[in-house]
Amino acid sequence: MKTWSIYLRPKSSVSTWLTSDTLFGAICWAIRRLYDANTLTNWLERCQVEEPGWVLSSAFPFVGNKETLHFLPKPLTLNPDANIISSIAGNDRKRLLEAMQAAKTLSKVVYLSENLFKQAINGALTAKALLEQFLGDKLVQKGVCLMTKEETSKLPENFWDKIDVQHTAVDRVLTSAAEGLLYFDAEYFFGKGTGLFFLIRCPDNFPLEAILRLWRYDGLGGNRSVGKGHFEPDFKPADDWLTNLQPPNGNAVVLLSRCLPQQNEFDGTNSVYRFISHRPKFESAYGQSAQVYKGIVRMIGEGSVLVPTKLKLAYGRLLEVGKQQDWDGNIHLVFQNGLGFPIRMVMP
Repeated sequence: MKTWSIYLRPKSSVSTWLTSDTLFGAICWAIRRLYDANTLTNWLERCQVEEPGWVLSSAFPFVGNKETLHFLPKPLTLNPDANIISSIAGNDRKRLLEAMQAAKTLSKVVYLSENLFKQAINGALTAKALLEQFLGDKLVQKGVCLMTKEETSKLPENFWDKIDVQHTAVDRVLTSAAEGLLYFDAEYFFGKGTGLFFLIRCPDNFPLEAILRLWRYDGLGGNRSVGKGHFEPDFKPADDWLTNLQPPNGNAVVLLSRCLPQQNEFDGTNSVYRFISHRPKFESAYGQSAQVYKGIVRMIGEGSVLVPTKLKLAYGRLLEVGKQQDWDGNIHLVFQNGLGFPIRMVMP
């Protein structure tokens, strides 16, 4: 199996942040449209074995074209706790308040630059060292991203931002804006040279290139029919990049995707993780479901640091969440992707 890095350069605003389950669904529907239901079933069956046949990460920001600056999820072990704050501040009250404010800011950081991420997973950057560097003005925060001062020179004037866009419902009788029915949708806007990337590990016969060509015209995520979520996709090998990034002696893993663990896959006592309560919808573009939502699914989020009972290329499982009828009247099973994409790291 090979690992590929998929780069999505936005041609519009994006109304859905592309998590691993969203991307998994988009890939499955692309296979169904390009080939047939049996081909899709075969690829899904390859995800329901001990070593899944293909697995992918969530999407993360990147900047640049030839020289690319990647951002990856911050390991949760880098969140400073009260003991770390106290050890840095000592008896200095002013220093204590500054350290508390800095720790609060760092807790809101979602992504680290590739350089900081590499230091963290190799054990060279701890929560205490991160807080000290931030207090020493050696690190810069841009939105929910953290990077070194030198790396800020690679950023465009406008990086990326999340904006609430106002809409109004339409009165179907009067065919005009309905009074008092304003609502807001979150949209992501990316600056020049910025975009999203994700990793996928798959065999040589996986139809990756065909899927990306379809995405170029179809788009990804919500509100595609009104021009949102359209990208110019590209891909390149990522095995060497990952080998250089992660330590060979890692005794833990950090998740780059959402995960529904199988029983006894991780040592929960020594792991640091967070749960995400997710309420995914059934896809409505290709069939009609009796329900809108698949139900509430609790998953382990990106950036969680887990101690596995066995080192593997993928963790977790697919969760069967119901059935759906397509436009031809055929009934098929619907799954929620909970396969975790891990990177090895040294547990601090």
